[in-house]
Amino acid sequence: MKMLILGVSLMITLFSVSAMADSANGKVIFEAKGCVQCHQKDMDTVGPSLRTIAIGYSGKESTLITYLKGQGSAIIDPARAPVMAPQLVKIRMLFEEEFRDLAEYIVASADRPVY
Repeated sequence: MKMLILGVSLMITLFSVSAMADSANGKVIFEAKGCVQCHQKDMDTVGPSLRTIAIGYSGKESTLITYLKGQGSAIIDPARAPVMAPQLVKIRMLFEEEFRDLAEYIVASADRPVY
């Protein structure tokens, strides 16, 4: 029984560490591709805030990935979508895993504390 509990605990720990690594990779992509220039953490600027995007796409990560690939419509402030279109070109060559990491990072922003 102790081995079962230890095994389950280890699996949960490994999953948590993996999710944090994916989110960290998403942050690197977000910053490297210049997303941070238009999407501030808690303030709308050229684009909606990261928090606004995160809340809107929470539970809809696949919809966000489709949008980031340029294959779907924006659900957050669609009127600003034309401004985002050229930026989507910059990321269209990402690998599938990188799109998932980026979406995970964005959506996880809803859980980060506001300062």
